[in-house]
Amino acid sequence: IVCLVGPSGCGKSTTGRLLLRLIEPSGGTILHHGEDITRLDAAGMRSKRRAMQIVFQDPYGSLDPRQTVARIVAEPLQAQNAISQANARVRVVETLDSVGLRASDLDKYPHEFSGGQRQRVAIARAIVTNPALLLADEPTGNLDETNGSAIMDLLFDLRDRHGATLIMVTHSHTLAAKCDRVIRLRDGNIDRSEK
Repeated sequence: IVCLVGPSGCGKSTTGRLLLRLIEPSGGTILHHGEDITRLDAAGMRSKRRAMQIVFQDPYGSLDPRQTVARIVAEPLQAQNAISQANARVRVVETLDSVGLRASDLDKYPHEFSGGQRQRVAIARAIVTNPALLLADEPTGNLDETNGSAIMDLLFDLRDRHGATLIMVTHSHTLAAKCDRVIRLRDGNIDRSEK
């Protein structure tokens, strides 16, 4: 687990989105397994993204309110044409179970869930394809302390079970202390003044 930590506006979320090329860099390189992904064309990046997923900060705004949980969580599988529709439903049920939700939640809509449950749906959507890299952008930022702690335990457990690299974006030094490596940002740069 690598943690990007720093005050609001220091560039944490921007750095995370650059790593997945959700926004384009104005310069420099981004190496993934030795390959500069800034040089990849759309098809090359699409292939690379099969192994990358993101959990956004806002569990209210990141889920389409017109889609059921089944459709939301299955969307990455369909986008990758990775699995048949019947098998996708089985995978979605297994994934929901792994994040503490039930098969009976499949046909519900986001407004029927609490904030913590919505974030679990967002995490299920992100991990359903078993990504090698998971970016969690302030995954507990809009949650109360109890739900935030449960979500962090869930992410750490998923990392342990699936072996994915987890990049955590946070302003919380308490959360950063639980990570394997901490990178502090200040004004868009790595702050090397702290060791």
